[in-house]
Amino acid sequence: MFDIFVNKWKRYIRFIEPSIPNPKNSDIYLVSYPKSGNTWMRYLLAYAIWPDIDKPDLEEMSRLIPSYGLENDNKSMLDPDAPCNQLKRRIIKEHFPYNNIAKKYAGNVIYLCRDGRDAIVSYWYFFNQVRGANITLEDFIRESAKHPYGPWHDHVQKWLDAPVNKIVIKYEDMLKDPVNCLKRTMDFIGLERDELIINQAVERSSFASMQALEKNKGFKLDMLKNVDFVRKGEAGSWKNIFDSKTMRLFKQYHGEGIEGLDYIW
Repeated sequence: MFDIFVNKWKRYIRFIEPSIPNPKNSDIYLVSYPKSGNTWMRYLLAYAIWPDIDKPDLEEMSRLIPSYGLENDNKSMLDPDAPCNQLKRRIIKEHFPYNNIAKKYAGNVIYLCRDGRDAIVSYWYFFNQVRGANITLEDFIRESAKHPYGPWHDHVQKWLDAPVNKIVIKYEDMLKDPVNCLKRTMDFIGLERDELIINQAVERSSFASMQALEKNKGFKLDMLKNVDFVRKGEAGSWKNIFDSKTMRLFKQYHGEGIEGLDYIW
């Protein structure tokens, strides 16, 4: 049953190593394992780079910070008039592991990481809602090798080891100090913004604001019609769900904590 859902998911996200539309050596890839703050950072950057924009849904976001593989995003990446192509360094949002696509195109990377226990719980909720499935958390963890982006530990460790120009931002640090994390990321991109714009971007991208955007405007993607995309966004919420058996399974199939990031248990 899990295989059926995963194969459909892979077909939806077009995981068959497509070419990046209009690739540039200056492109910067915003990468993370799923449910690790990627969309949040996408909005933080969009509001900081284009402070006068209205609240974009994900279709409108495709012209600002696209994600390759989706039809509208691919069109934007090929459109010279799209805002993303007006930047000196285009930003492309992705979840791919450090695979052949990444090795070919991703020379500059903003890598976001989150405690794998929180990430896998959020990913599990998301997967079941998108696919209309009822996979148990235990089965979801056991089948980690079949996930489109692989096990959490492999994803994070390989990107940490990747010989690319990168900055690493922890989701937990984003929760504690989003202003500093956004400043660091903007410095990496090479864009200067004053304190007021940075603070406004953080305020506009707050959890409450993102929930309101999803509720009032929606994200306008078919795959998200029946999904609470902005769910909790907390650190440590896995503690309310994991038991000793779940923890053993997570360590077995996703690997133990990565010491360099202080995810130790």
